[in-house]
Amino acid sequence: MPYIDEPDAPKEQLVPFVPSTNFTAEKVIEILKITENDKIIDLGCGDGRIVFKAAIMKNCKGVGIDINKELIDECNKKMNVLNLNNKLQFLVDDFSREDFDFYNCSCVCFYLVPKILKIIENKIKKYIREDKNRRVVSIRFPFRNLIPTYIDEVMKLYYYDYSSKDGKFGKDDYLNLLPAF
Repeated sequence: MPYIDEPDAPKEQLVPFVPSTNFTAEKVIEILKITENDKIIDLGCGDGRIVFKAAIMKNCKGVGIDINKELIDECNKKMNVLNLNNKLQFLVDDFSREDFDFYNCSCVCFYLVPKILKIIENKIKKYIREDKNRRVVSIRFPFRNLIPTYIDEVMKLYYYDYSSKDGKFGKDDYLNLLPAF
């Protein structure tokens, strides 16, 4: 997908809603090595497809958060239709909050632009270093100051865990880009 400078997301949102493909969701689940003992959180979950797919494919628990109430309402409706109320929860929340926690999840994923990754980079570093079982996948863009443990070059998926090292990574020219749609 090409990227160009775009106007900011709607005032109440940090990033615009750009859904991941089903194939991308499956690859994220595969790279995170999710099992039924895991709990995944998708930061800026949009339509919830990664969380839904993880619960259905791996019988795990999951949390989807988004700042957009309409998207969360739709996710909650779908969750009820699929009878996944005992596995999933979708909440309006803002992961950029200083006191944001990760809802006791072992896996985190997100599709965020570099200027937003910069906001959560230190939280993610702390999160993965507090527990060796925690894993993170960033879709499309890497963190600037954290070296991924694994990269899927074709899908542009960046995997981080406790063994990810501090260091410069990526290109400066990505820092202010937003998806073109």
